[in-house]
Amino acid sequence: MIKKILSLAFGFSLCLGCCSCQTGKKPAKLAEPEPSDGWSCIFAVSTQPSQLDMLPKNPHLSDSTCRHQFQTSMSGSKIRLTFSNEHSDTLNPPDKPLTIESVHVAKLLKPGEPNIDLDTDTVVTFGGSESVTIPAGETVTSDEIDFSYSALEFIAVSTKFGTVPAYPTVHQEGDCGSWVAEGNHVSENFSPSEYMWSYFSFCRADGYNEGSQALVCFGDSITDGSISTWNGFDAWPDILANELQADPATSYISVVNSGIGGNAIWGGSGIPAKDRFERDALDIPGVRTVIILIGTNDIPGAQTDTSEDMIKEYKAMIDACHKRGIKIFAGTITPFGTNEWWKSDLHEGIRSKVNEWLMSPDSGFDGCVDFASAVCDPSDPTILKSENDSGDGLHPSAAGHRLMGEAAAKVIKEALGQ
Repeated sequence: MIKKILSLAFGFSLCLGCCSCQTGKKPAKLAEPEPSDGWSCIFAVSTQPSQLDMLPKNPHLSDSTCRHQFQTSMSGSKIRLTFSNEHSDTLNPPDKPLTIESVHVAKLLKPGEPNIDLDTDTVVTFGGSESVTIPAGETVTSDEIDFSYSALEFIAVSTKFGTVPAYPTVHQEGDCGSWVAEGNHVSENFSPSEYMWSYFSFCRADGYNEGSQALVCFGDSITDGSISTWNGFDAWPDILANELQADPATSYISVVNSGIGGNAIWGGSGIPAKDRFERDALDIPGVRTVIILIGTNDIPGAQTDTSEDMIKEYKAMIDACHKRGIKIFAGTITPFGTNEWWKSDLHEGIRSKVNEWLMSPDSGFDGCVDFASAVCDPSDPTILKSENDSGDGLHPSAAGHRLMGEAAAKVIKEALGQ
């Protein structure tokens, strides 16, 4: 196969089908994916144990209403919601259930503000009941609810909690507002007592759209959207979703963000990436494609060259995807050469070796996105270009996220556009 390169006007290249270019080798044959049932994830956050500074205190979640917001990544005619109690007080030794007394879904009037369109307010049920108890260590998915919405529309999920464990399951860095008020306000507009930035228990929305499929962006804070615009919904997976929905050839693809800020292959915040890959990538409803951008947080603590160990974990992810008929695309690790904790000759060497392998014809990936080239300083590829730097030398700015999302969109449109 002839190597395909897109030379973009803004000065970097994207390797498409990197595992087959140059040598004529093809990716390992994909297994047949599970037949589509029309349901695909339209929004998700990856769950993790909570800490005190993540939780509302005035009022607490117990006996209060929490309203979350999310943007749909494609249109649909039905919805179902998933709530988690996976990390009930970290499960060691506590073993505490979480009770939900009522959940409503409605269209949000304006992103970043808690008011809903009351005409769209809809009751969500669980086995026909408005209430549900979630045992420790488990998740619960609602009934299928008739609820139509457009692609990229903003939705509110309002949950009246009953009893909540002292340390409930969360997703820490939502990078958008959630609102808490004492009492039951699931079907009305209210003045919040407390503004938060995390997701509490609510972790996934699936939508019904015949012929749809999901693309999972799996990573750490750079995927999660840390230091992107507050209530701006402009992390690179958001940009990717917008780009795919704007093109009829790819509007059947829903983009799911499975990033966790601070996460690493072997540890960091939340469950280590190698251990949560099945839950947060392979088991996402409708998944047919995964883009991974993980490993940044494994580098700064390295005392020796760990590149080969990282590559082994990437290979395990490739094998796991291909066994389920899922295509997997690599994302190169972005520069960090001006960050005091990350920068060193050793750490840059690890990044360079890993990136070289990710883009190599023998990696086994179905394609690759050169995120690093998208945001680096052309005169010094070890650092972020100034306008793409949020200010810490590590996390991309909103401008950097846009370039990353556009880079990913070019690769995915070329590979999956119908």
